[in-house]
Amino acid sequence: MMLCNYGCGREAKYPLKNGKWCCTRSYNSCPEVRKERSKIMKKVFNQPEIKAKIPRAHTFTIEYIKEKYKTFAKEEEMRYNPDKPGEKEIQVHCKYHKCKNSKEKGGWFTPSKEQFRARRDALEHNDGNDGSYFYHSEKCKQECCLYNLRSDPIRLSEFEKYRKDVDKETYKTLKKYSDRIKNFNFRGKRHGYELDHKYSIYDGFKNSVDPKIIGHYKNLECIQESKNLKKNRNSSVILEELLKEIKLDEIERRVK
Repeated sequence: MMLCNYGCGREAKYPLKNGKWCCTRSYNSCPEVRKERSKIMKKVFNQPEIKAKIPRAHTFTIEYIKEKYKTFAKEEEMRYNPDKPGEKEIQVHCKYHKCKNSKEKGGWFTPSKEQFRARRDALEHNDGNDGSYFYHSEKCKQECCLYNLRSDPIRLSEFEKYRKDVDKETYKTLKKYSDRIKNFNFRGKRHGYELDHKYSIYDGFKNSVDPKIIGHYKNLECIQESKNLKKNRNSSVILEELLKEIKLDEIERRVK
């Protein structure tokens, strides 16, 4: 078998005008030629004096996005990276609520161009389904309930509504019964404890549990952040036990 004269190691199938044989009809398509050219181009364009002359194409600003992509701007909170003043590097929140870069944690991160494009298309295009959320890492994506429901836009929307309802009930509980929640005084960055729903919001949604049950103080406790991340969307109690505790609590309060 005759090998390609350009060093790729593949079979030479096509004779060229220069007398050489190549694996493709044009030597420009040979993998080895393309590889070597790529190395040369990277070396050339990485030179500071060359790099400085290359215009930054399609550099978006927050102002441009707000004008051009109104739905995106309405759904996604944005800011410029404060660590890089003058560069206008846009940052967003991670969708996974337990990530340190999520809105819930007050965090930010810089998405890739591909992430931005995918999220923009999901929101702005007629065939988009409000998916392609921003995730800081692959781990955040895999552990997020919303990502696991992404294949069904209707189901995803239902989960979002359910979670908001649970959040409302949880907020009411915290205002009224925070003193009855285990380890609540340790909540916050200082001690590293986070509020957790023992019977998870995800399981509550799957099993059509009343949001008031999920947001009840008997279903709330503060646990260490590392433990909460490990727990993810799993439940630490079974529904029957939780309902029993809530019922007993109601009986005790009526007696008093």
